[in-house]
Parts: sequence; C-alpha cells; structure tokens
Amino acid sequence: MVAYWRVLYFPIVGISSGLTCGRRGGYDAGMNPILVLMAPGFEEIELTAPIDILRRLEIPVTTAGVKGRAVEGAHGMVVQADMLMVDVKPEDFDGIILPGGPASWLLRDTPAVLALVREMHAAGKLVAAICAAPIALEAAGVLNGCRCTCYPGVEGDLKSAAEVVAEPAVTDGKLVTGRGPGAALEFGFALGAALGKAEQVAQLRVAMCV
Repeated sequence: MVAYWRVLYFPIVGISSGLTCGRRGGYDAGMNPILVLMAPGFEEIELTAPIDILRRLEIPVTTAGVKGRAVEGAHGMVVQADMLMVDVKPEDFDGIILPGGPASWLLRDTPAVLALVREMHAAGKLVAAICAAPIALEAAGVLNGCRCTCYPGVEGDLKSAAEVVAEPAVTDGKLVTGRGPGAALEFGFALGAALGKAEQVAQLRVAMCV
C-alpha cells in the first residue's frame, strides 16, 4: 500500500480534464484533452513540466495509468492518474504524450500503448515522446522517415527515423520528440506550438525563463 504522503493528486498541475485553470479562467473550449500515459518508472520532470506548460496555455490534459492509477516514478514520486489506460477512448483526445525514463521500455513492450499511438498518428493527431520513449514510437511504426531526437545512446534503436539529432526538442509535423530531463521545458514549449499555440508559447517562454 502506498503511503499517503507519497501520493500526489496533482492539484498543482491539474491533470484532470474536468478541472478549470483557476485564475486563468478555464481551458480552450475548442480542444479535446491531450492524453499523457504514465507507466512505472516514468521520469518525473518529463511528466510534470510539459503538463504544467500545457495547462498554462489552457490546453486540457488527462493522465492515464498503464498498469494502475497510482504510478511511481523513477525517483520515488507517486502520482495518481486520472484514469486507467484500458478505459481510454482515442476519439476523446487530440494527442498522446509518452514521458520517458525507465518506463520507456515498458511503454515499448505494451501492445495497447502501441495501438493507441498508431491510432492517434493515423488520425493526424499529436504524437509525442521524450527521453528514451521514442523507442515506443519506433515500435509503433510512426517514426518512419521522420526527424527526431532522443536520449543519448538510444539513437541506434530508432532505425526507421530519417534523422536523429542532438537537439532539446524536435517537431516534424504532428510528431514531437524531446531529448531528456533537461529538455522538459523545451519539449513542453514545442508541444504547445504544435498544438497551435505558437504565439502564446513565445509569451510564456519570456514569462517563465527569467
């Protein structure tokens, strides 16, 4: 049983798509939520930083646990997901994000994760992964011919990509990849821009990166 003090229900990043953004006045009514998958061993900053940025941009986000609702990250942070992945209906979401870390290999080896990624990609929706998690995009067959980035040492696993570069974040159409924990903010900004919020991202970058 998880100790209560170790469980984050995330009012600070407001993951539930039904919540409002407080003083910012709510979410963009023209958008469905972005789905963020949480698997055991996720890299904590790669989960929280992009969610925080998307919420600041008034983009709704919902998290789904791959193996359960309470998910422990790579460094002991336990986060309560909004829902279970098994209950996800792809048509309800405008994109999918895969945080990396040790969880990346579980994501790659879970057929239901790959099926979600393929369906989102086929529908022309946002598909994103950071750190080592692009290996799941490779396994799903959505990196073919794309330019991307990943955590150093993982490049050899991305055999179908047209080019793997050492950049903090890379956008190729609706596919967004990030390099690692230190690139979590840039990854979040790239996600916002890919979702049509480039002007707001520019303003947010100035406000946050002081």
